[in-house]
Amino acid sequence: MKTTVKTTFKLMLPFLLIGLAYLFYKKTDAMSQPQLDIVKYAPYAILLIGAVISWKFNRSREFFILIVLGLSLAAITFLPGVTGQGDLGDSPPMKKSDIYSLISLAIPLNIGLFSFFKERGIWSLWGGLRMGILLLQVLLAYWLIRPEQSKWLGLMEQEFLPVNLHSVTPISQAALILFLAAGIILILRQIRYKTSQEISFIGVLGAVIMVLHQGNANIMMYPVFFAASGIILITSIIQDSYSMAFSDELTGLPSRRALKQDMMKLGMNYAMAMLDIDHFKKFNDTYGHDTGDEVLKLVASIIKDVTGGGKAYRYGGEEFTVLFPGKSIPEVFPHLEQLREKVSKRAFTLRKPGNRRRKSTKRKARGRSTRSRSATQKQIYITISIGVSQRSDKHKTPDTVMKSADTALYRAKKKGRNCVSK
Repeated sequence: MKTTVKTTFKLMLPFLLIGLAYLFYKKTDAMSQPQLDIVKYAPYAILLIGAVISWKFNRSREFFILIVLGLSLAAITFLPGVTGQGDLGDSPPMKKSDIYSLISLAIPLNIGLFSFFKERGIWSLWGGLRMGILLLQVLLAYWLIRPEQSKWLGLMEQEFLPVNLHSVTPISQAALILFLAAGIILILRQIRYKTSQEISFIGVLGAVIMVLHQGNANIMMYPVFFAASGIILITSIIQDSYSMAFSDELTGLPSRRALKQDMMKLGMNYAMAMLDIDHFKKFNDTYGHDTGDEVLKLVASIIKDVTGGGKAYRYGGEEFTVLFPGKSIPEVFPHLEQLREKVSKRAFTLRKPGNRRRKSTKRKARGRSTRSRSATQKQIYITISIGVSQRSDKHKTPDTVMKSADTALYRAKKKGRNCVSK
């Protein structure tokens, strides 16, 4: 339940920030001119801070998107006539400026493009190439806004679909198509990778399209919502950095650092269990470390659902820890036995090296490939040993309780493994 709430909050945070930005924007009508000046220039400070944080944390995708947002906001704010003439309710429909049209195309294009790029660093060859892509876009935009190139901008403004949207939004059909394509790409990537990066990019797309939809009707929306976009990206970096620091990358369980922090929050009554995969070193030596990693992920997927109010952590290597705040050994023992039994009954499908090699080539007949797979796969069963201890007059600190649980784990190993010892 707690994990579900955290995941939901993580997904909703960018949109909550957009909602707060809208509420703040509504307050700008009552602001004095000095206050409005602060609001006008604050986004540049936020975007700069975001760029510095991105650089420090080696987050090139956010870094370059922040640059795109900064350049776009500067063009919208300081170049004359950018936001067009007239309001949405005017007739004929609002005529957009050249730069406004280019920005409407550039932002979704770059967000969609940079979402595909892997993290290759900022001050590197790959970073230089990406900086070159941005520079080429700036030069192309400068060339397109020259009067003699108006025909090319006209092509960008033409309607591709048999629907007149000018009375609804000043955004061109080409830009709307790019926004839609970028949104679909990011949603599919979010479903596949489940990271805060994609959801933050979706949030930025939403904030930007809300602003561009207004044209020049509400000019103060631009700094407010671009600032919100910068905050969304900064928040994403902080979330992912926290996850990297406190979560184990392989298994997805909280790491030893998270365990140490949670141990400091324990009260006067708690139990702690140390778990170890039996014969794991021999398994690694026999089948390889890649297969060993798959076993670790399998075991982690089982113990993360431990019952009895426990919380599982990866301690290191093939060892795991489970904390039971407010519990005693008699209370947690049945849950640990249930966990041990659940692991021992879960089959692990082992693929032989020959099957992995054949997987990269095309098979001539599907019938033969099915028989080949069954011949080169087998199921094995993993077992774990568990040692459990609790806080007592003899073991008063979490560290001593952990040592006691580790000693109990050693006793479980001596008993023949695949058992729980206290």
